[in-house]
Amino acid sequence: MSCDKIENLRKTEYKIAVLLSQKGILSAKELQFLLNVDKATVYRNLKSLLNKETIREIKNSDGIGFYELNCTVHNPIHPHFECKICKKIYCLKPLAADDVLNLIKYSDFEVENIKIKLEGICDECKKK
Repeated sequence: MSCDKIENLRKTEYKIAVLLSQKGILSAKELQFLLNVDKATVYRNLKSLLNKETIREIKNSDGIGFYELNCTVHNPIHPHFECKICKKIYCLKPLAADDVLNLIKYSDFEVENIKIKLEGICDECKKK
């Protein structure tokens, strides 16, 4: 994985970064299960990674955080989808460079961050 944001990470932080690079987006509960560690360890490391801007957090409508690697080379600006039933967050395909530039130019304000979240029902919940 070649992202400068994962250099000099502690052991568990690095494991979280690797999982997020492989899986895309995960909740703290999913990370706890995959790493087989206690909840406090997961949240302590997530807080540290957020402070280092190694990861970013996307909250669903219930306030539950989902985390993804914050490396624009491997994880460019992209919209997210939240299922109204299961509350899971999904990554959608990245925006084209022209789309990002058009969003930035949409107003005269100084844009520092772009967040786009679509809501609906995911394929798994439609099957139920």
